Amino acid sequence: MNEERIVSISVPGAADASLRVRRFTPAVGGPAVLLLHGLGERGAVFCPAGGTGLAPWLADAGYDVYVPDLRDRATDSAPVPDISQFQLICEDLPALYELIAGEHPGERFAIIAHGWGGVLAASALIRQPTWLEHIAGLIHIGVRRVCHQRNWQRRLLLDMMWKRLAPLAGRRHGFVPLSRLGLGSADLSLRLHADSQLWQNGGNWRDPQDSFDYAAALAAIRWPSSLYLAGYKDHCMGHFADVKAFARELGSHDAQLVLLRKGTGSARDYGHLDVLTHPQAVNDHFPLMLAWLARQTDANTP
Repeated sequence: MNEERIVSISVPGAADASLRVRRFTPAVGGPAVLLLHGLGERGAVFCPAGGTGLAPWLADAGYDVYVPDLRDRATDSAPVPDISQFQLICEDLPALYELIAGEHPGERFAIIAHGWGGVLAASALIRQPTWLEHIAGLIHIGVRRVCHQRNWQRRLLLDMMWKRLAPLAGRRHGFVPLSRLGLGSADLSLRLHADSQLWQNGGNWRDPQDSFDYAAALAAIRWPSSLYLAGYKDHCMGHFADVKAFARELGSHDAQLVLLRKGTGSARDYGHLDVLTHPQAVNDHFPLMLAWLARQTDANTP
């Protein structure tokens, strides 16, 4: 992709915070798509080095692609911001929705989220449902709220690493050093780590800061069409059964679930990260997402 078609944007947030967004523009103007990364990652998961990845691929296909880094340290030497999940849901994501709505007035846009980014995106839409009329559809990649699995991967990654070792290291450093622990590329505040723990370990979908009940609010919402992808080798972070449970949790809606497994439309069995980063994804399921997006954005006027 031509580097001249990648634009850096700074989006003002609450107080003195700002969000960094990379915009991958198509050769000819097209529908907008917002790509949201999960906890412990940055937007780079959608656009690895060398011009590869989902973001430039979608832009070359005619989409106007927005890739933010959720609130993070400004530099590697800067302190990790003491941010809560409440702030991401109530401040940062609405600011991103506002950015795209302002750049594409009168048009719907799609959201593609990976991992916990899908839970955050859904939560923000539930809290401010007026944004739902702007959403053409959502694609959730390895997105689950609660992990119901009881395999060794869950015991290692969630029970031992995420639940015990990560907060222990966090109390020592003043933040959760996921990058040092090999659990991600971006570190987390202690509050953000604790907030996400409450939900993914079977807790009710209720905000720990103001007790907003997301599950109850869903009863009055008609959820947009959604595509759910899960890797066959994703045994913990986005297991197919947990992804399916999250789709059900969002209520009755047009939901398509796809298991990315060798021999069933995929050339390989995918995990949690390589579903976005493996070169074969361009041939396996990127075209599937593109076809689904085309159907959702065909009638693009709210």
